[in-house]
Amino acid sequence: MMDVIRRSHLRRAAWAARDDGRKLSDMRTHATSRKVIIVEGKTDKSRILKVLREEVDVVCTQGTLSYEQVENDIVPLQHDEVYILVDADAAGNRLRKQLKRELPNAIDLYTRKSYREVARTPLEHLAKILADAHFEIDEQWLQVRPPRRERVPKTVHG
Repeated sequence: MMDVIRRSHLRRAAWAARDDGRKLSDMRTHATSRKVIIVEGKTDKSRILKVLREEVDVVCTQGTLSYEQVENDIVPLQHDEVYILVDADAAGNRLRKQLKRELPNAIDLYTRKSYREVARTPLEHLAKILADAHFEIDEQWLQVRPPRRERVPKTVHG
């Protein structure tokens, strides 16, 4: 059904472009690409915006995607640079699969399974995830911390 949605959206865009005397391919090449990160919730969005230094659109799905949300919010992102950062749980994996069907060129970003949620991921780790994906990060989150000292067991000499 999602393929039908995508095709009908492109058909409408092609007809609209034809009515304006433009070609659909012209619309694609002249459209400005922007960076977009898709997350599940508001807390995820606020934490990501806290570590970023550049202008990035962050789209919240609230954990699920309705038909209207796909048509209005997701399909228009097809020609943008889209990143998906959702929770490392079953619901997040379902959402990621649904988003990848609609946006096959989207880049997957992952948090550690031990954190489970983007909202519980430490800001330093979020900064590293985004920096590795070539986002501009606020320097305070990229400071190198000294390594933890390992406890050396005392040996008993006898």
